[in-house]
Amino acid sequence: MKKYIGNSKILILISFFTFLYFSAFSQPFRYTKTIFEEVDTLKEVEYASAEWLNNPISFLSVYNIHDGENITETRPLYMDIFMPKTDTLTKRPAIIFSHSGAFLIGSRYNDDMIAMCDSFARKGFVTATIDYRLGMGATVSRILGLIVSLSVDEENAYRAAYRSVQDSRAAIRFLKYNANEFGIDSSKIFMIGSSAGGIQTLSTLYINSESEIPEGVFASPSLGGLDMVGIEGSNSMPAAAVSLWGAVLDTKVIEDNNTPLLLIHGKDDEIVPFRKGIPLEGNIPENPIASFNMSETYGSFCVDTALNNRGVVHETYFVKGKNHEFYGVDTGEFPPEGPNEYWDTIQHKMTDFLFDQICPAVDFDYEINGRTLIASNKSTSDHSVFWDFGDGNTSTEVQTEHSYEMDGEYTVSLTVCNENLACDTTSKTINIITVHNSPDLKISDVTIYPTPALNKINVTGVPVPFDINIYNLTGQLQLSKTNISTRQVDITSLTPGIYITEIKNKNTSTVCKFTKQRP
Repeated sequence: MKKYIGNSKILILISFFTFLYFSAFSQPFRYTKTIFEEVDTLKEVEYASAEWLNNPISFLSVYNIHDGENITETRPLYMDIFMPKTDTLTKRPAIIFSHSGAFLIGSRYNDDMIAMCDSFARKGFVTATIDYRLGMGATVSRILGLIVSLSVDEENAYRAAYRSVQDSRAAIRFLKYNANEFGIDSSKIFMIGSSAGGIQTLSTLYINSESEIPEGVFASPSLGGLDMVGIEGSNSMPAAAVSLWGAVLDTKVIEDNNTPLLLIHGKDDEIVPFRKGIPLEGNIPENPIASFNMSETYGSFCVDTALNNRGVVHETYFVKGKNHEFYGVDTGEFPPEGPNEYWDTIQHKMTDFLFDQICPAVDFDYEINGRTLIASNKSTSDHSVFWDFGDGNTSTEVQTEHSYEMDGEYTVSLTVCNENLACDTTSKTINIITVHNSPDLKISDVTIYPTPALNKINVTGVPVPFDINIYNLTGQLQLSKTNISTRQVDITSLTPGIYITEIKNKNTSTVCKFTKQRP
């Protein structure tokens, strides 16, 4: 940066610190607070159709257990879409919510899914709660037409989870394909899943090739490829994900995927183990003719460990002593008294996490010429720009200049909003101090040489002893010496560049500059 010192020899000493706080000048706190009073809901939006298991075992039909997987029926897959009412923005981030229920029960109508869709839509998101295919096939043995035994094994569980992944990928592609119709930013579609929905979310995030799919998926009847369901295409990845008490089937699939992820889990979870374990183990009532052998999963602790080992940045909220769905629901349903105190805590954590994925990274560069601040927006967006110079003056220019009338400390703030109207602010505090040359110490008498200098400078024209402060061109103090009587100053510690020197003698001072050369 180039710095000029005028005839009045004004020395601008600038010290700054940076801090972030959330703000918006067009829609205050969009995406972090409730700003819309009402929500519009589009119900039963068909996002795909797929083959559902259709041979239920009568006494287990409530749990969607079927006699094998050979008999299926093509049925639609629905989502309900929530949008902030009266919102005119046409490029909004979207969240897909996926319910709990062990891939056997539950629906898009689960209380927690509806409540979160409504809450986040009121903050400015487009949200959707989805149905996905439920049910597991069983191996059945009969004598004289009567069932004498049935078994749901690991392969059946894998296939149920895989069907859900096909469906979630189809839901993501549907919203991307119809982004204009629903006012969605197709680059910012996120996914949040609870329990089985958490397993589904993590699998959607990390399973992206045939080699990562369990072989049993392709056994007869084969379920086909990952994107066999719904709108054609392979652009099926969420831009960020939240797993509520979820797991993966194998941590090897994580690889170096750096998609932003928030893991939330109770450390004493007995339904989907926090560590390595078998979901529902010890929680299924014994039955003399039915057996359920679920596959082992790797919970949030294992996912966290794998990501840390790979150096992948992510976020976690793990709570000691808490079990499954610890925000106060039972398979997604609220008790009469409603959810507990963890409900709000988890909503805040998800809100902050998602806002970090949406908001622009805000920063600016600046230099000083006399009393004029010259500032340049270096943020990741310049859709909307608002400068506050700290003296009552503002600007909306991307690159701006401002002249201060008086010395003093000023906080210069830059607020930037992107095309999603997600806004953030950064501030830098500057001190403007005017130091005038004393008539007792004439600038023409003071000389610094050599310039450029290598390791030492000599100062003449000023009585000894004297003090010297050396600043870089952004006003940061680089070197300070007091009571110098030899007229020589060691500048070995300085990096090559142009420097401003303040030379003081008793109550007088003056300003000069010099250049340090490269060795």
